[in-house]
Amino acid sequence: MSYEVMVGNKAAATACKLARVQVASAFPITPQTTITQYLSEMHAAGEWDFDFVNVEGELSSQVVVQGASRVGARTFTCTSGPGLLYMHHPMQTTGSGRLPVVMAVVHRSYKAMQPDHSDLMSQQWTGWSHWYVEHAQEVLDSLLMAYKVAEDPRVRIPVAVGYDGYVLSYTAEPVDIPDQELVDSWLPPNKPMPSIIPDEVDKKSFGRGWGGGDPQMAWKVHHDAILGIEPILKETMDSFEKTFGRRYGNGLVQEYMMDDVDVAILAMGTIAGTCKAAVEKMQKEGKKVGLIKLRSFIPFPENDLKEIAKRVEGIAVV
Repeated sequence: MSYEVMVGNKAAATACKLARVQVASAFPITPQTTITQYLSEMHAAGEWDFDFVNVEGELSSQVVVQGASRVGARTFTCTSGPGLLYMHHPMQTTGSGRLPVVMAVVHRSYKAMQPDHSDLMSQQWTGWSHWYVEHAQEVLDSLLMAYKVAEDPRVRIPVAVGYDGYVLSYTAEPVDIPDQELVDSWLPPNKPMPSIIPDEVDKKSFGRGWGGGDPQMAWKVHHDAILGIEPILKETMDSFEKTFGRRYGNGLVQEYMMDDVDVAILAMGTIAGTCKAAVEKMQKEGKKVGLIKLRSFIPFPENDLKEIAKRVEGIAVV
């Protein structure tokens, strides 16, 4: 392993290299732009064997990785804010097709350039798993874990890893880059799978609505698969720690200074880092306050939060 000072967007591009992504496609939009730049430079330099597809817009980039994923390629795309809205239509078919696409969403508002979570929050019903991360190291690590989870035969669900624009995308910090051989041993190549849409559903062609069958059966299977991510993400976090020496709680939630506290702050994204500093300060002042960092929004770790809530008198949501 080696350390390199890099911005969050470079950490995302580096994760693609470590994961040996086979097809990447993206259209630049602030503050995601430099991921596209880094991937283009890596492709031009021949840093690893992959196809980088330049497109005229975000909708097309999602369609490119959707098609590549259908034939078994490991794929990556990325966007921000309004670009994610432009992807909404093909995101639905990526989700309903149970395609293990991984996407980085670099958060920004629709109405302005400042970061907020409204972009990814608007895509809750597209059939994807949504994760939120705090810092550049977690960007790299979570994208690697996203491939491990998304491509698991028990899951086959696309994963969006969200992180805050500017605050994280353009801020440099030390990142521990694992050895390629170690990543290869932990994350084997993606194995193409036959359709896992139930046989009751008419699936004679790709990319169209289900006709003459039972679409509710397909969505029931999809819903169950998303709920089934919880134990698999916990399992993945355990194996990640064993291989790389880092962990983020149980994968769904991460507790910070939660021993013998009366109140917990609940936060996700980079603001969790600010909350950590606040918790440290308050505990030095004798206040019994801890932090719960929410990492997975979909699936939502309801049971984990209920168990934590039993130990405190109140939870403040930031």
